Amino acid sequence: MNTGKILPIFLMSSVLVACGGGTGASLSGVTTGTNASTSTSTSTTTTGSGSTTTDSTSTTTGSGASESTNGTTTDSTANSNTLSLTRNAVDAEYSDALERLITVSSSPDNALNIINPTTGEQQAVPLNLAPTSLAISPDGKTAVVGHSSGVTHINLQTASVLDFYDNIGFSVFDIALSGNGMAYATPASNALWGVLKAINLGTGEVKSSLSVVQMGGSYLQLAPNQNVLYIYDKSTLPVDLIKADTASPPAGLYDSPYNGEYDIGGSSGKGLWLTEDGGYILTAGETLFSTATTQDQDMLYQRSLSDDDNDPNTRLLHADNSQEAAKFVVILDKGITGTGSEYSLKTYAMPTLNLVDEKPVSDLKPTSTSDDPVIPQFVFFNSDGTKRYAVLKQGTGTYLINF
Repeated sequence: MNTGKILPIFLMSSVLVACGGGTGASLSGVTTGTNASTSTSTSTTTTGSGSTTTDSTSTTTGSGASESTNGTTTDSTANSNTLSLTRNAVDAEYSDALERLITVSSSPDNALNIINPTTGEQQAVPLNLAPTSLAISPDGKTAVVGHSSGVTHINLQTASVLDFYDNIGFSVFDIALSGNGMAYATPASNALWGVLKAINLGTGEVKSSLSVVQMGGSYLQLAPNQNVLYIYDKSTLPVDLIKADTASPPAGLYDSPYNGEYDIGGSSGKGLWLTEDGGYILTAGETLFSTATTQDQDMLYQRSLSDDDNDPNTRLLHADNSQEAAKFVVILDKGITGTGSEYSLKTYAMPTLNLVDEKPVSDLKPTSTSDDPVIPQFVFFNSDGTKRYAVLKQGTGTYLINF
C-alpha cells in the first residue's frame, strides 16, 4: 500500500506558496482568476458519409484524394461507415444526453467539436488556447477543456463558451467536471509539488490540495454516485489507485490496498475508466476493481480480461462502458517488443469480462486507398449501447467509424 502521495495536512503547511501556483497565488493555496473574454462564434460542417461541406472555406478531411468546389471538400475515398473529421482529436468524450461525440482539436485550429455521428454534422466552438484534455459533466450538457495554465467551460447545448480562466498555474494534464460547476485538474509535471487543484468555474477561484501531491501525468475520473475522484497515480512505484474527495480544496482519502500485486498499467498506462453506475474501475492494465463507500471494500481486485495474455507490454489505450448493454468496449495495444503496436477493438461482457467481439484495427480501413497505418485513439458506445464508435487516425486524417 502506497500512501506517500496522500500527505497529512500539517506536512504541507510550509509549502503552501509552492502549491498556490498561477497569478495571484497566496499562502492559502487559493488563486482567484479574472474571467477572460473569448470568442463564442461557431462554425458548422456537415460531412455525411465522409464528405465535408463548409459555407465559405475549403477543408481537407482525409489522407486520400480531395475534391473542392465552391468551398466544399469531399474525401471521396472514405468508406461508407466512416465519417471524415474536419479536425484532429486531442481528447474525446461522448454525451449520452445529446447523442454527440465531443472532441477537442489543435489542428488545423484550436476548437471544441460537437459531432453528430448519425448525420455527420460537425459544429466547432473556437478555443483561445490549444487543448490538452477534456471532460464533460455527469448530465452530458457542459464540458471543460484543459489548457496550459487555463481552462474553458462550455455549454454543449448552445455551443458557446461560458467562462475562460488562465490562472490555473500549470499545464493541465487531465481534468474532471462535477455537476455543480467544479473542475479538478492534474498537472503535466510535478513542478511546484504537482498538486491536484479544484477550479470553481463560476468564480475562477483555484484551490490547491494540501494532501494530494506529486500528481504529474496522473489520470482522474469523477464517480458521481459517490461524488469522489478516483486517480490513476503515476507518480508511485508501482502505479496505484487513490481516492480523493471533491471538496475545495480536494483532500486525499486513501489508496488501494495493494502494492503491485495486480497490473494497473504501469507508468506508461493511459488511465482508468469507470462503469456508468460507478461500481467498477477498469484500468489500463486490463484489471477490474470494485468500488465502495467504505475503505475496507473499496478498490478491491475482481478479475482481469478473460483473454489477458499476462504480457506487461499489453495495455488498454481507451475504454467506455454501457450500462444498458452491460459491456465494456476497449482499445487494446499488444505493444509487441521490437515490432511495434498491434491494435484491436474488443468488447467484453460485464462484470465477467468475457470476450464478446474482437476486430483487429488493421481490418478497419477508414479510406479505400491509403496504405498508412491505422491508429485508434478513442472508443465509445452510444447512449443505449446499440452502437460502437471509434476515433481513428490514418495518415493526416482523423475519422469516426461505426463498427
